[in-house]
Amino acid sequence: MLHRGFKDAVPGLAECEQIYWIGFMKDFGIIIACCYQDYLFAKGCCASIRHFLNDVPICLIVDGTFDTSSLERLYGATVINHNTVKTSALRQRSFGWGLTKMIAFFESPWPHFLFLDADTNVWGNVLQFADFQNYDAILDKPCYTYTDAQICEFFFETSEIEKHFPEFPWQRYRDDYFCTGTFFAKRDLFTLEEYFSILDFHQAHPGIFKYGEMGFLNFMLFRAFDQGRIKLTSADMQVIAPDFPKDELAKRFPVGHQGPIVQGNDAAVIHWAGPKPRLGTHATYSLPMDFSRRKFLKDDRNLTGPQADSLLRYEDTISLMEVYKNKALKKLRKLKVSFKRATPTQVTLGKGSGN
Repeated sequence: MLHRGFKDAVPGLAECEQIYWIGFMKDFGIIIACCYQDYLFAKGCCASIRHFLNDVPICLIVDGTFDTSSLERLYGATVINHNTVKTSALRQRSFGWGLTKMIAFFESPWPHFLFLDADTNVWGNVLQFADFQNYDAILDKPCYTYTDAQICEFFFETSEIEKHFPEFPWQRYRDDYFCTGTFFAKRDLFTLEEYFSILDFHQAHPGIFKYGEMGFLNFMLFRAFDQGRIKLTSADMQVIAPDFPKDELAKRFPVGHQGPIVQGNDAAVIHWAGPKPRLGTHATYSLPMDFSRRKFLKDDRNLTGPQADSLLRYEDTISLMEVYKNKALKKLRKLKVSFKRATPTQVTLGKGSGN
């Protein structure tokens, strides 16, 4: 059945195109990966989907054991977690930062999906960018070119790619590499064998692929495209918040008393890849996420006004505490590794110097 409101959101389609969209919506959904630290934003992300896209199906891929029942009850979200993932090898190897989202390629509830990071909002009819009739994946089109140094910083060490994967012409796609916070894709785009071979390589050669999955997912996509195994295209569909001045974001994504004000047919995924959109922050333009998080509380508990904002600020505080805790644990792990690598002579001298 065509999802409520979707036909109106795609005006001007010919009859044959409307038939395609009806079929498309039967086997399509939106997948969001989240953990306890960013679940507060995942709720806002889901609320933005309901505001703009009505009842498009939602699936959460959850890293952790926290309660997601509110999104399941309120928005009909399905959940994939450690207990429900079907493939034991994915359970063992594909949860955690930079890995959780990869489960979507193998266990998406639908043959076609839109993936979103938790710290995103949809704005307008982003489904207009989907073209599964002609492509296997639709990626974000970068709005800038990359230097060699930037590719090495954000995606992969190019000299190491040339060494280990000499058949891959990485320079051919240098201006196509993208931030993987959002993309459209078909399920089973890769085999599990290919994915696990990349994880094996990543574990054996840490530091070659950068930023979680961003480096190796770009590599996997463009290598498959270069080999003729998949069809790719790109669309200007993601706005990475830290790449733009706050006043420019406010002008394109205004939020009034009644909610978001979409100008014309504008559509995008807003991605707060840098400073997070906590309520009232001055570090970034947060009004779209503020609206979406408030919408969730109104839909879930009928909370509005100061009472809702107090709860959101409490969530922000808990989230920040989790961030600081994880940073501290990371530093402790590094110190532990450094201590283990110390030679017996170094350890002995250290003890002696304190006597």
